[in-house]
Amino acid sequence: ANITADLTLDASVEYTISGPVLVNSGATLTIPAGTVIVSDSGTANYLAVLQGGAIDIQGTSTSPVEMKSADGNAWGGLLLCGNATTTEGTNATAEVGGLVYGGTNDNDFSGNIDYLILRNTGAQINSDSQFNGLSLYAVGDATTIDNVAVINGADDGVEFFGGTVSVTNFYAENI
Repeated sequence: ANITADLTLDASVEYTISGPVLVNSGATLTIPAGTVIVSDSGTANYLAVLQGGAIDIQGTSTSPVEMKSADGNAWGGLLLCGNATTTEGTNATAEVGGLVYGGTNDNDFSGNIDYLILRNTGAQINSDSQFNGLSLYAVGDATTIDNVAVINGADDGVEFFGGTVSVTNFYAENI
C-alpha cells in the first residue's frame, strides 16, 4: 500500500500488513494508542516511512501500539528513512526494500514514536542483508522515539544507519 495523504488508524480495528506499506513524502500515518497491526511473515512485509513522510505512534504505558507477525515468524518491521547525514552520503539505497535515505538536514523530522512494541521482526533476505525490529536510516534529531520494545526478533532490535536521532527507553528481548 502507498499512503500518499494523511491517514489516522482506528484503534478498534486490527490492521494487516501484506506486502510493503509505504508512507510517502508529505503524508503522516497516525496510529493511536491500543492499535494492533498484524503482518504476514517474510521479507516482502514491512512498514516504511519514506523521506519526507512521517509516522505518529501515540501509544501509552497502559495501551501501547503493537506490531507483530500473524504466525510468529519474522517479518520486516518498521523502517524510517530520513534526510540527515550518513557516511553513505545523500540519496543512499537501503540494504532492504531499495529505499532511499540520507541527506544534509540533521534536524530532519520523520515523526514521533511513543510506546511501541515490535514482535517477531528481522526477516532474513540473504546472508548479508536482513530487516531489524526498528531500522533508522539517516533519521534526524527532530524525530522523537521513546519507549520502544522489540521482542523475539530474528536480527537486531534497532539499527542506526547514520542520522542524528536519539532513542530513549529502548528494550530488546530474545533478539
